[in-house]
Amino acid sequence: MEFLSVPLPEKIVSYESEGAFEKATREIDFQLSLSLPSMLRERLLWERERLRRIRDNYIFTVDRAFEILDSELSDFTRGEFDELKKGGYLDFMVIDGEEFYEKRFDKNMLFARNEYEKRLKEKDTDRDKKKELLQTQIDRLISERVPATFRIRARSSINARVPVGDKGEYLKCWLPIARPGDQVANVKILGTSQKKYFLAPSDAPQRTIYMEAPVGEVNFSVEFEYEISEISTSIDPFSIRPVDSARFHNYLCEQAPHILFTPFLKNLASEIAGNERNPYYIAKSFYDWICDNIRYSFMSEYALYGNLSEFAASNMRGDCGLKALLFMTLCRIKGIPSRWQSGWYATPVGASPHDWAFFWIEPYGWVPVDGSFGGARKDIPAYREFYFGNLDAYRMVANSAFMAPLTPPKRFYRFDPYDNQTGEIETNLRPIRSGEKEHALEILDFERI
Repeated sequence: MEFLSVPLPEKIVSYESEGAFEKATREIDFQLSLSLPSMLRERLLWERERLRRIRDNYIFTVDRAFEILDSELSDFTRGEFDELKKGGYLDFMVIDGEEFYEKRFDKNMLFARNEYEKRLKEKDTDRDKKKELLQTQIDRLISERVPATFRIRARSSINARVPVGDKGEYLKCWLPIARPGDQVANVKILGTSQKKYFLAPSDAPQRTIYMEAPVGEVNFSVEFEYEISEISTSIDPFSIRPVDSARFHNYLCEQAPHILFTPFLKNLASEIAGNERNPYYIAKSFYDWICDNIRYSFMSEYALYGNLSEFAASNMRGDCGLKALLFMTLCRIKGIPSRWQSGWYATPVGASPHDWAFFWIEPYGWVPVDGSFGGARKDIPAYREFYFGNLDAYRMVANSAFMAPLTPPKRFYRFDPYDNQTGEIETNLRPIRSGEKEHALEILDFERI
């Protein structure tokens, strides 16, 4: 996706800034009829797709958005709605003259104005259970300092609905699966929905199991088992040695479009780190700044953003992935190797997508950092400190790199071009749209060994 660094023609930018998506799309089609540099052509093809995906993400009219909040909150008024909108707490766009609200605008409002949680008519009891379970494990690891290992049985699935006779003879599906290495071991396939499948190599940076089936209403699923250990570190910052830059080139370089050493981010890295020279304390300063300043917020699909790490820093908000990418970028700017890890937040109660990061220091190796979980627990100093250098076992690790290819490669645009947590699907002739599929992440068994 390096073509995202190519600027759009100013006429298209002007139309988009006005919310005139139909005019912008017509201008893109006109530009594509011309002889263009290859990267600009790729950029325009993607921009046409991006505008379509924005429409898929911003789906609620203003009246429907009010109805949603009114149904969720006690004694909610239209005046409150207007004030929240005026204050910038409701995520909406004007598209071709009409306001449309993002699919999870209500959840993001609660992150920004958490006093409204007291007025929710229905509480998220599963979220509270997950929080209690996690805090119990953190308390134990903090006190014992002896990492435990768990055996987990999980299921990943995608249900697809593609009418027979539509474009395409068969469906192709890539489901995430646990990746051996780091804190994960003994991965086993227990069952698959289709007898024939291709399992990506253990060292694939985004590990998947690939299956095919005729078009129609199809369920793709895989049940698997893995073992995962907690990570507990004890580091003496004054024993740290310089890293071999040549050896860690892949973890120190820029990776367009989301890990770029822009003037803004270089200045931010210098402001945060100040005169500090110790890599451990520099990384810690980045972690603390992200925990204190980047408000958690659900994002639209990552494909809609030009530079995710810079978005987080300039908008002062982002989800787990943006926090991880910003941390990685700031570390690399300062010569500290950093890398990605992602998959699921996997607990006995359930699972959901999650991302975090690692940084390298000699002689200790890769050290985990979860700025999302640390930021969510910043009012409890011990929990906040825990997530700089330690990691719970409530994870299913499928990915060790951001922006890595799938095996085998997809033909069409990926739903998420950069990460893979819920799976990808397409026919042999066209991509599958969001309304034609749904995914499920399940934890079937969770035991300490």
